[in-house]
Amino acid sequence: MENRWFVTGDCHGSLMKILQFIWRFDLGSESNIVVCGDMGIYWDKDQKDAQASILNYERYCNGVNLYWIDGNHENFDIIDTFKKPMHKCSEHITYVSRGTDMIVDINGKPAHMLFLGGADSIDRAWRVEGKSWWPQEQITEKNIENIVGEYDYVFTHCCPYSIFNSHRGFLCQHGGEMRDITHVSEQMLEKLKNKITFKHWYFGHYHMNINLTDQFTCLYEDFIELQ
Repeated sequence: MENRWFVTGDCHGSLMKILQFIWRFDLGSESNIVVCGDMGIYWDKDQKDAQASILNYERYCNGVNLYWIDGNHENFDIIDTFKKPMHKCSEHITYVSRGTDMIVDINGKPAHMLFLGGADSIDRAWRVEGKSWWPQEQITEKNIENIVGEYDYVFTHCCPYSIFNSHRGFLCQHGGEMRDITHVSEQMLEKLKNKITFKHWYFGHYHMNINLTDQFTCLYEDFIELQ
């Protein structure tokens, strides 16, 4: 059986939509799913939430491999302890750190993937640093400085600033837009966009399922199979 790869958006601490997708299409160990940030299972300091989510996933996932990048709603005090470039959370769940690239097989053909998490919280004013908000959420120059080359697929949490700015009427519908948000992470991704080439760019964060251009797709509940 050839490898299959799928991509989806935010999970916010619940892997039920992943499991339902696996069951609905009877996926097995040849399948892989990428989550574009805000996995959200690592939130509580004692990690009991993560342990429960992981145990439930491993029990019912049929061997499907899950790869995820960080969003802005993660506990970075925990994530910062993870091994790089990839951290095995469990047998079938892997965290992929910022700037990691992979060459994988998709239906018998090689595909070059780039993973880069991070985004700015629009609700930061209502969160508490170290408990519900962490400054490490923001993408930095260091995260992108060594990234060059050609990629088939790019996975991020937010999108490049030019894409956001051109489509803010869509992207701000479900989260609003706060005046004090600087969009630093989107600006960092704009710099990244201008120094790499890519076939398609997938991202989450904005809680929408929409193809914004021929190369940029925002995902939330939907799943897309990579070809």
